[in-house]
Amino acid sequence: MNFEDSNGLFLEEARDLLAKIENSLVALEKQPGDKELVNEIFRGLHTIKGSGAMFGFQKVSDFTHHVENLFDEVRNEKVSIDSRIIDIGLRSTDCISLLLDGSDAGEERKGIISDIARIGEEKKKPEGREEGEKEPAGQSPFAGESNPTAGESLDAPTQVFRIVFKPQPQILHRGVKIEPLFQELSGLGICHVEALCRDIPDLDQLDPTALYLSWILTLSTVESPASIRSVFMFVEDYSELSVTPVEMENNAEEATVPRLGEILVNLGMIKPNEVEEIRAAQKLFGEAAIDSGRVSREQVDAALAEQAIVRTATMEREVHKESATVRVRKEKLDNLIDLVGELVILQAMLEQEAKGAASGIFGTISENLSRLTADLRDSIMSIRMVQLAESFASFQRLVRDLAAQLGKELRLEISGADTELDKNVIELLKDPLVHIIRNSADHGIELPEVREKAGKPRAGTISLGARQVGSRVEITIADDGAGLNIKKIRERAVERKLLDPTVTDETRIMAMIFEPGFSTAEKTTGVSGRGVGMDVVKRNIESLRGEVSLRSEPGRGMTVTLSIPLTLVIIEGLLVLIAGHNYVVTLSQVEECVDLTDSVRVGGSDGSIINLRGKTIPVISLREALKLPGNYGETPRLVIVSSEGTTVGLAVDKVLGRKQVVIKPLSGAVKRIKAIFGATILGDGSVALILDVTEIIKTRTSE
Repeated sequence: MNFEDSNGLFLEEARDLLAKIENSLVALEKQPGDKELVNEIFRGLHTIKGSGAMFGFQKVSDFTHHVENLFDEVRNEKVSIDSRIIDIGLRSTDCISLLLDGSDAGEERKGIISDIARIGEEKKKPEGREEGEKEPAGQSPFAGESNPTAGESLDAPTQVFRIVFKPQPQILHRGVKIEPLFQELSGLGICHVEALCRDIPDLDQLDPTALYLSWILTLSTVESPASIRSVFMFVEDYSELSVTPVEMENNAEEATVPRLGEILVNLGMIKPNEVEEIRAAQKLFGEAAIDSGRVSREQVDAALAEQAIVRTATMEREVHKESATVRVRKEKLDNLIDLVGELVILQAMLEQEAKGAASGIFGTISENLSRLTADLRDSIMSIRMVQLAESFASFQRLVRDLAAQLGKELRLEISGADTELDKNVIELLKDPLVHIIRNSADHGIELPEVREKAGKPRAGTISLGARQVGSRVEITIADDGAGLNIKKIRERAVERKLLDPTVTDETRIMAMIFEPGFSTAEKTTGVSGRGVGMDVVKRNIESLRGEVSLRSEPGRGMTVTLSIPLTLVIIEGLLVLIAGHNYVVTLSQVEECVDLTDSVRVGGSDGSIINLRGKTIPVISLREALKLPGNYGETPRLVIVSSEGTTVGLAVDKVLGRKQVVIKPLSGAVKRIKAIFGATILGDGSVALILDVTEIIKTRTSE
């Protein structure tokens, strides 16, 4: 076993768990009564603690132990949820993250542990319950430390187990303590414990050193039966133990919870033919069963607890469908993508050779290989496609922190989180999205008092949405704030000589916010005002071959739209010929292709402007843009493209057709040519350069 690889897997899983814990904490603040969120937080902390100890991250394990105990108290309803608990939880995730990165985080750890200790004194509910009040079903009556369980996974399906534990009367003589066993079971999931007292003899026959109790436990967990039995490893030889999985209906349309009589029959408390007799009493089944003398109050309570836990677990299964997952290192997946790209190139070469061959079998083989290669390519590409849900959910914490920092009331609305995007692209999108959301919170949304005077709700809303449009994904970040102050932006841009004083076009004025160092803020804050952020957004999005567009309404808010390609590896392109060389234009930017004839020419014979169905479009000569020699033929072809709201015609010698291409990165001096962002290998083995249409338009229109 490679210990370093195992450590890497632990760190990766721990960070995933921290992200889920953080999202659950933010959701719990809005839904403090949601017990399942508390259970998710507890299970995540429990896994990090146990796995951390196993892989040698003792500081992580020791610190997480304190936080886990706090949420165990919350889980058992001994501590109430409030903003202070949420703050401690969020600070703890930050602290654990620092510890995973190798930092000591000593002061932060001490502060959190101290706050947890104060919570224990200030927030605990009274221990005593009102007369006749029962322990809530589905909650363990034992609060305390449980043994570490490495390997627990939140991706595993929840299963309910019925555990019957009957120790021998003399088991206490062996130094066995029963309560820690149940505490450890409680750490595996949601556990209900019911003691059966019917075997306790009369007082004159009672041995005070003997144990006459037996127990029925109901456990909802993601662990295996073997893990449950391991809890009783040292006492199983001196007791009767059965661990039985409870049957659960997986079909959401027919989901059922077992009836009380059925559970009592399965427990062996009553016989099947006695069920109808008890039902005939015209009472609640449990009360009738007790009145009949066939079962005790404790046995009915155990059956009721099992029924409640099965109901909860069934609902959880309906929401979180069982799925088998395999964790694969990103480097291995990237290597697989590269190999598929090479296969696509090889298949293109074979296809070209097959077209020139006279053999029909050769052509058939090429067609079949083409189909299989396409299926393999799509399957492999889909593996790296992940939903935006987890990435979007992480911004709830950011908005919460910004609200506290800025003294504003903010909420984040998310839509389209099930949209899929290449995982590598999602990672590169995080920083731009953070910058945009921070700007919306600081510059866009007004203070609560200002919003009230304007007739708006005190709480400002930031909307984060996504949708797939063809081969691209559009991500929108909108706010209902004041919108951009066009006048102020124009004055500051003119002052810095970034804009001609005669310019009045709002689109050009709004684009000034993407200039490096540009800011309209009167003072610098911890959130913004330094003039860095939106220029980084534009630069990062362009590095992804994406586009940024703005829309603003005074007093109603602003919307930033990011248009991103689904993947950075394989794209649909339009192959064109210029001066005898092949080039590729990204197909998602192409609107149509037309001939540069006299019927569309405007402004003389040079063809620098065309009129296409009433729309005036400038023409860019790619020969001039790429500094290629020669002239176009009698009738050049125009590829009409659109980028960032600007439509132009690119003059080429010939359009060769649509083609799927594998992007190869550039190196050396070629990498510095802004008009080109990559290259690909064609079927004949030649290299075609991939044009950066956005950069070409920006360069040529600014000249």
